[in-house]
Amino acid sequence: MTEENVLNIKMEEGVAYISINRPNQSNSLSRAVFVSLREELEKMAYDDSVRVVVISGEGDKAFCAGIDLKERAKMPKEEIQPYREKVIRTFFNTLGNFPKPTIAAVNGVAFGGGAEVALACDIRVASSTARFAQSEIRWGMIPACGGCQRLRMIVGIGRAKELVFTGRVVEAEEALQMGIFNRVVPPSDFMTEVKKLATEIARNSPLAVRQAKKAIDVGADVSEAFDYEFEVSKACYYAGDAMSGPEKFK
Repeated sequence: MTEENVLNIKMEEGVAYISINRPNQSNSLSRAVFVSLREELEKMAYDDSVRVVVISGEGDKAFCAGIDLKERAKMPKEEIQPYREKVIRTFFNTLGNFPKPTIAAVNGVAFGGGAEVALACDIRVASSTARFAQSEIRWGMIPACGGCQRLRMIVGIGRAKELVFTGRVVEAEEALQMGIFNRVVPPSDFMTEVKKLATEIARNSPLAVRQAKKAIDVGADVSEAFDYEFEVSKACYYAGDAMSGPEKFK
C-alpha cells in the first residue's frame, strides 16, 4: 500500500464516507493521513453536495490506533514540535471547526489520537467490538489536540481524569454508558445503522443543520482551553518522556 492511497472516499445520498486506508498499520495517523484528511475536509466544507461526513477505518479491527509512532520515532527531534503544530494540530482544528455534521463510525479500536478524532466528531456510532482509550499517558504524553477538553465535556471531570491519568481501555458498552459513544451496534448491522443515521441527517435542511450545529457548539467553545492544553503538552517533550517513549518503535 502506498502513502498516496491512505484514504478511501465515496459519496452516497449527500453523505461523504471517508475511510482511513491503512489497515495493516491499524489505520494509524501518519503525516500523509493527517494532510489528506485535512485537505479533503477543507474541500468538503465548500461542496454543497456534501451534507454529512462519516469517518471510519478500513477493516474490522481498528477505527484508528492513534499517531503512527513508528513514523514519529524516525523524525529528528527538532522536527517534532513543528510537526505537531503545523500538521497534527492544524488537522484537529479543521475537523473540530468543520461546519457540517460529522459522524465517527468506530468500527474497532480508537486509541490515543484515534480517540481524539472520534471525540472531535459530532456523533460517535460504535461497533460492539470497539474499544476506546486516551492512551497517550502510557507514552509519556497527554491528549493535546482537544481530547482532554472534549472528554471532560462528554463524561465529566472525574471520569475524564480517570481515563486520561490511567490510559485504560474502555469497552464499547462502558463507553456507551459514559456517553462517549452515542450508539453501540452489532458488527453485522454496524454500517447499515451508520448509513441510516447519516442519511437521516442529510435529508434535513442543510442550512438548518449547520445553524443547529453552530448553536449547540457555541456553548462548548473552549478555544482558550484547547490552546492551553496544547501548550502544557510541550513539557512532556521538553522535560518528560514523550521523546523517548516512541523510540522503541525504531
